[in-house]
Amino acid sequence: MEIADLLKIKRFFFICLLGTLFCCKEQNKEKVTENNVKNIVLTTNDKSCFIKQEYLSKKDGNELIFKYENENYEIKSNKEQSYDLGLNGKKYLANLNLESANINFYYYKCENKKIFMIEGDDYYSSVFFVYLFENENLSYLGDFNIKQPNVEKSGVLKKDFNISFNNNQFSIDVLLQDKFFEAIKLKQKKNIPQESQAPKLDLNGLWRLNCENSLTTFDISDNNGYLSLYSDNAIYINVEIINIENKVGEYDIRFKNTESQQNYSGDKKSIIDNEISKSENIGKLVLKNDKLLLYWKGLYNDKLKKLEFEKDFVLIKENEDKNPIILSKCE
Repeated sequence: MEIADLLKIKRFFFICLLGTLFCCKEQNKEKVTENNVKNIVLTTNDKSCFIKQEYLSKKDGNELIFKYENENYEIKSNKEQSYDLGLNGKKYLANLNLESANINFYYYKCENKKIFMIEGDDYYSSVFFVYLFENENLSYLGDFNIKQPNVEKSGVLKKDFNISFNNNQFSIDVLLQDKFFEAIKLKQKKNIPQESQAPKLDLNGLWRLNCENSLTTFDISDNNGYLSLYSDNAIYINVEIINIENKVGEYDIRFKNTESQQNYSGDKKSIIDNEISKSENIGKLVLKNDKLLLYWKGLYNDKLKKLEFEKDFVLIKENEDKNPIILSKCE
């Protein structure tokens, strides 16, 4: 074979090799383009249904109110040292633990479903609690974390979310600074009960064990009461009546002060106002049909660290030492 023929063959193989490399490069370039397109689709926020918040206000330091065009949403502290949610005037017992420095509320309205995400932001990381609000029913979907360990260098990155649904699975694409960061899948769906909206019961009036006995009395007006405590020294006390949360017709009773003469007989029991706890319950009321059940506990003496007037309470004596005391409303 002549040298010229060998050169032609080598040139042919070299051209084929270049063509192969060029084809591979074009294929790789196409894949990169597809990935970029996918990211671009996510960052265009076509699936985002974010509702812009009009303004946020704080109330009493323990309540956050997020206002939108025609809607109000609240995060309210409860007696369990956690938080419940107020949605358009209705309270839902979320019992949410929020110990973060900053609280944010994200509202998305997608495919006739309302998604709420409550963020507890601790600068280096955030925890998100996700809720579905649909047909006046609130459901807890789960939670997830976003960590930003390099926040000093990068600064706080803007967060956004694309939300989609597939049967009972909720998909959330997390975007940081408009770039895809992480995909979250949530399947949990736990119903959050609504606070009872039972009508307010009327306790106002004069309640006695025996309506013919005017010496013992429990006179109630709104959240205040006037109660016979001890007959021997004619002690009457003012009390506060507190509705028990989520208990229809049940109330706690707390001591406020005495409402009687202070010239006590030395050999009889007496009371010193500033020694009696105003935060401890002294009893409980339960309204049952047309009767008021008084479950008596006694007054707690902060100084002596003990209960007083447990057995010496005048209504207990009149009721033959039986507890609870069944009171009737007197005209």
